[in-house]
Amino acid sequence: MLPSLDTRDMWAAVVGAIIVQLTVALIGRRLLGPGGEGTPAAMLLAYLVLPSLAAIVWVWFASVWSERDGWARLGFAWIDRRWLIRAVTLGLVSVPATMLITALGKPLFGPSTSPALPLTDGQTWGQPSYMLMMLLGIVVLAPLMEEMVFRGLLYGWLRRRRGLWQAASLAALAHALLHFDLGALPGLFALFLFLAWIYEYSQSLWVPSIIHAVHNFVILQLP
Repeated sequence: MLPSLDTRDMWAAVVGAIIVQLTVALIGRRLLGPGGEGTPAAMLLAYLVLPSLAAIVWVWFASVWSERDGWARLGFAWIDRRWLIRAVTLGLVSVPATMLITALGKPLFGPSTSPALPLTDGQTWGQPSYMLMMLLGIVVLAPLMEEMVFRGLLYGWLRRRRGLWQAASLAALAHALLHFDLGALPGLFALFLFLAWIYEYSQSLWVPSIIHAVHNFVILQLP
């Protein structure tokens, strides 16, 4: 059985992580000045990097720091090289699979309306600080934070009370809905459903975290 928190601890960690993330983003918006706009690097720092980092710190305080087994309580078991290679490969494959599912759902859910990044691909290479914030936020911190909250906490709690696919579906739906992009919902739901299954199969939260990170990195390379 995957690690799980008590109900009170789980909800405190999950809801607290979301609230902390939104609060830090609002503070960042205020610090950026009128309109909440600044340099591209500052915008990513304020709206993505710091909120994700704050949520990770919150989860650590809410559910990890006082436990002797620490991060293992959330499912961060060590993986060997075979699982690392599998995770990277699955992250690469997940991109065309997710895009196909999103395209198939377009007649029903409409086009994806994901917010655009401050700079285009061509402009990114001339802004090293922006590139660093983009990689740190989108490829490292955001996937790690989301896997902690939605697989380690929410799915782990649901799994002790429901079957695999029911728990995975509920956690995946909550995760997908919080992206606020109806057009991307089918692809995101399928991806997050798969991440719960691979977490169950591998028994380590590192595996879905790496898949998620690779997925985001590849998406960044697409025009």
